[in-house]
This record gives sequence, C-alpha cells and structure tokens, in this order.
Amino acid sequence: MTASDLMTDSVAFQLAKLGQLATARFIDRLEPLGLRPRHCAVLALLAGPPMSQLELANRIGVTPSVVGEMLDELQALGAVRRIRDDTDRRRQLTKLTARGRALSRRANHLAHQIDSELLANCDPDQAITLRNALRQLADAHGVPGKSHSITDEA
Repeated sequence: MTASDLMTDSVAFQLAKLGQLATARFIDRLEPLGLRPRHCAVLALLAGPPMSQLELANRIGVTPSVVGEMLDELQALGAVRRIRDDTDRRRQLTKLTARGRALSRRANHLAHQIDSELLANCDPDQAITLRNALRQLADAHGVPGKSHSITDEA
C-alpha cells in the first residue's frame, strides 16, 4: 500500500476534516452574535427583496418548518420581520431589518476571516485555484452556490 492509497489522503476524508474545522471555527465566531451557520443562508437570501417561508425553503433546500424555526430565531434577535404580502394578504413575507443587515455583514466578514486563516499557507494563485476547483465540484454535484446557500443543523 502506498501513501496515496491511505483513506486519510482521500479527497473525501480531507474535505470532511477541513469542513469540520471550518464549521467549528464559524460556530465559535458566530455564537457571540446569537447566530448559527444555518442562519447565514437566510440572512444572505433576504439581502434582496422580501421572501416567503416557502421560497426560502426551496432556495436553501430544507423544509418550510426548518425555515420557520430559523425565522423564529432570527426574529427573536431582531434580524428579520414578517410582513403581509400586499398582493396576497394570506401570505407572509420576511425581510431583513437594519439589525439583520448588520448581522449579515458581520457574519460575512467572519466567514472571510476564516477563509483567510484556512488559506494562510497557500499563495494567492493556489487559493484561486482551490476556490475554482471547489466551485466546479459543487456545481457538478448540485451543491448550491452564489445564488443559493447551504445550511446545516448547527
């Protein structure tokens, strides 16, 4: 067996371990803000026009009940506000508040800070190559990207 045959050298293993490391750091950094990683997808999507719970669920790829829980948590933080849809009074839309926009900017800054830490040993060309390769892999496997967001249950 050669070194390249080791399970710990597989892309799957390396991505899983790095994912755990990145997630743990992100959880630690978000905690003082009252946020969890799963909230970041909602904050990012609501940077645009208000959206319904069903629209958010479809964009994120989770059930409407999970989005409902996240919205309740974000509303308790003062980050989102639910409003009646002007065109369909039976439907509620959710929009970011000023606090939500500030939390979203802070979470974005923290995510990029963690990126910098993770990529500290790479030169700029390597970092660009890695980002492009990860995006290509994500696209090939249907992992949401810029227009979508990923959540976890953390």
